[in-house]
Amino acid sequence: MTAEKTMSKLLAAMQGASGLPASESKVASILTALHGEAKSHTELAHEIVEDFTLTQKVLKLANSPMYAPFAESAASVTSALEVVGADGLLHIVLGTKMVSHAELEEDSGLSRTLLASEVARNALPDRLEHASIAALMYDLGSLMVGRYLPDEMAAIEALVVSGRDAQAAAKKVLGLTLQEIGSEVAKHWQLPEQIVSIIDGSGDQGLIEVARFSTAISSLIHEGKAEEASKLVSASSLSGANKSKLSGLVARKVEALRPRMGKKGVAKPRPEQVALERLLAQLSGERKKTVEELAAAMFPAFCELFGVVHCLLFMAVKTGDLYVRHGHGQDVDAFKHKLKISAEFKPTAFHAAIKNNVDVSITDVNKLAPSALPDGFRQLLPNVTRFLVLPIGTDKVTGLVYYDWESNKTLSPGELEVVRKLRNLFLPFFSQ
Repeated sequence: MTAEKTMSKLLAAMQGASGLPASESKVASILTALHGEAKSHTELAHEIVEDFTLTQKVLKLANSPMYAPFAESAASVTSALEVVGADGLLHIVLGTKMVSHAELEEDSGLSRTLLASEVARNALPDRLEHASIAALMYDLGSLMVGRYLPDEMAAIEALVVSGRDAQAAAKKVLGLTLQEIGSEVAKHWQLPEQIVSIIDGSGDQGLIEVARFSTAISSLIHEGKAEEASKLVSASSLSGANKSKLSGLVARKVEALRPRMGKKGVAKPRPEQVALERLLAQLSGERKKTVEELAAAMFPAFCELFGVVHCLLFMAVKTGDLYVRHGHGQDVDAFKHKLKISAEFKPTAFHAAIKNNVDVSITDVNKLAPSALPDGFRQLLPNVTRFLVLPIGTDKVTGLVYYDWESNKTLSPGELEVVRKLRNLFLPFFSQ
């Protein structure tokens, strides 16, 4: 494939996709900061640079034609926030697809990038923000090709296995090296020259060095090569790096990833997931006549399997407000008529799900400010610690499925996938 065809195909695939997701816990933390006590742009930036998607979106917006006339190119998130402000950041956060930490770990490319960023922050704490951005963007080409051109990436990996250098293999398959593709994507996003030059190797040598080092460490950890990663840390000549701290980080990450390093690479589903899949097959075959019948058949089993306290089905009325159409769980009848999601857009987790038609999972409700929740939520559900909101709709969201917990219970990525398929069974009952 020629370089021109590769970039055309890649950019078209990126344009047609929903984009990379952000960590739900990071989104929740930033929403809380925006609606709670004021944080400085530096404090917010240090949270944002822990997430690839939020970092990319903030930098992209700040360097877009809309904002570029108001400031020189923004190469740091702190400087970008000075340009876009709290309203711009809120728009970005509410418009970003969110996934759980477990789901992020299942995404190999994104997981490697995020770990590289974490290593860079630990390796160069005096330049924490710039080091993190450098590591996030350095392997951009590999991340984008792996995500949007999977067949081509598989061909590259096959050549690497046969002994070919990774960049040479990419050049043969794509007409460009992965670093060149990363540079082109960064230019397409109108990111500043300081960041493009990190990717192509012509910029700040200190940041390039830490980006290369962090990317290599992350790859070794994900390949289960703990000894090689430790040797690379010991041999590192990074100025100011705390080798003892880095060695500890490597050991912790290797241990955390060990359960996913089996030869088959696929974990055996938990009994709860197997039972949930049976429920999905059963309900898919029964084809309930009303939305209430379907909810009544689905919710009790879900509560029993996963310790859910409340299962609620919201449905839009003529005003556009969403009310509880059916509920199951503890004291549901006492509060279901009082809980409403207003038609008027508000910066809440529920409205984020509706506006962007994305699933929203909040892992710690206590970190959210009251304004990030529907009116009266804390009074009606004072003991809820986490919840999951699943929008119902294709072109337009006209309903929500809501589950909550009063514990730290989590769903595996496989279980979440089945839960989403169960949600889709409600679609025929909702107008679009």
